[in-house]
Amino acid sequence: MSSIKSLLNRRRFLQFSLFASTVGLSWACAENRVQSQQKKVLIIGAGIAGLAAARELQQNGFQVTVLEGRDRIGGRIYSDRSLGFPVDLGASWIHGITDNPIGNLAREWNIAIKPTDFDNILLYGSNGKLISDRDIDSSYEIYEKIIDRAESLAENSEKDLSLAAAIQQSLTSQTLTPQQTQLVQWWMNSELIIDRGADLENLSAWWFDEGESFDGDDYIFPQGYDQIINGLAKNIDIQRQQKVMEINTSNSGGSVTTDRGNFTADVAIVTLPLGVLKSGNIKFDPPLPAQKQAAINRLNMGVLNKVVLKFPQKFWPEDYHGFGYLSEGEADFGEFLNWSLYSEKPALMAFTGGSFARQISQLSEEEIIDRIMRILRQNYGDRIPEPESAIVTRWNQDPFAFGSYSYIPVGGDSSDRDLLAEPVNQRLFFAGEATSRDYPSTVHGAYLSGIREAKRLINSNM
Repeated sequence: MSSIKSLLNRRRFLQFSLFASTVGLSWACAENRVQSQQKKVLIIGAGIAGLAAARELQQNGFQVTVLEGRDRIGGRIYSDRSLGFPVDLGASWIHGITDNPIGNLAREWNIAIKPTDFDNILLYGSNGKLISDRDIDSSYEIYEKIIDRAESLAENSEKDLSLAAAIQQSLTSQTLTPQQTQLVQWWMNSELIIDRGADLENLSAWWFDEGESFDGDDYIFPQGYDQIINGLAKNIDIQRQQKVMEINTSNSGGSVTTDRGNFTADVAIVTLPLGVLKSGNIKFDPPLPAQKQAAINRLNMGVLNKVVLKFPQKFWPEDYHGFGYLSEGEADFGEFLNWSLYSEKPALMAFTGGSFARQISQLSEEEIIDRIMRILRQNYGDRIPEPESAIVTRWNQDPFAFGSYSYIPVGGDSSDRDLLAEPVNQRLFFAGEATSRDYPSTVHGAYLSGIREAKRLINSNM
């Protein structure tokens, strides 16, 4: 630093100035802690939004208690190890590593991460034969043109319409071969339905591409996303298996009633998933403002479900990050991640989204595995082994989530996220991915929303 190389008197001046400013800062921090030490905060939900808020508040002298309905923390971040290796059944990726706060935490805590190359995939036709790289690339160009045209049509429309309707209008100017049609449908399933957790008929053509994104590759945690959760949860008072039933607020504070007791505090921060808020299973007294409830009603919860299959040995090409399978007619399992690249175990992860994910979740595990194995045998032969074990997620049936992440349906608006984030009487605050206008439906969006509400509370005049 230049100050180290300066003259002695300059150095002494800087050192004295630094000492003086540090003393002043210490007094300021101490004063802040004295002011806030009597402030008790209840945080509803031990997902990443709740834990981020709790950590920020506790570091600023607040008394924090986190109430969690499950017997585990993390919410929709769920690292399972029952197959003998870590696998994330909820959130999997750091989406965009450059300047991403989750990536920053991983680096700070020396947590290993590994990139996914979504271009390094194989696609198989409905006849079981490989699609050429040239056909894959050209089909993606066609897909992009169709979506760009659909967006342009939507922007010029006087009222919102479904993405499906906009795409249908866009397709009138396209003539596609049967294979190109299948490939474009595969891209739509992968990049829209699975990515948003919703069917094209439900997605708003105005808002399906909402939000901002971080640059860089997407990264996975080979040893589990819960390493981030556990780091945030250190030294936080977390009360598990406390299913919240009612949240009461007044001008002087509030109380939260769970199925096991009653908790009081000056302030509460609600970080429950949108699906839980939409369910009406939690009573608010007084009721939430009409505008906020209307925003909850307008926003929707998408579904992304996974099936993880562990095999006795690998029978698929080992060096590819993913595999796609085209289907004729009705939806089917069409996208797999080569999990052996992260666990060094012979495992695949299948993805389903939207109404197909909801339909599949109604089947038994055996029926789901049989359906997947029919697809894999079509492409790799009848002699491939049965899986040794499997895990099937059903996030739409989870009473603590009722889905995977939020999206804006036809008739909704990005401003609904702002309404959902608005505090109520400076006693009830809201965080979570659904409240993030810039980064909805992401882990980093949820994390940043928790920091946002903590700072809002710290800077309030309550």
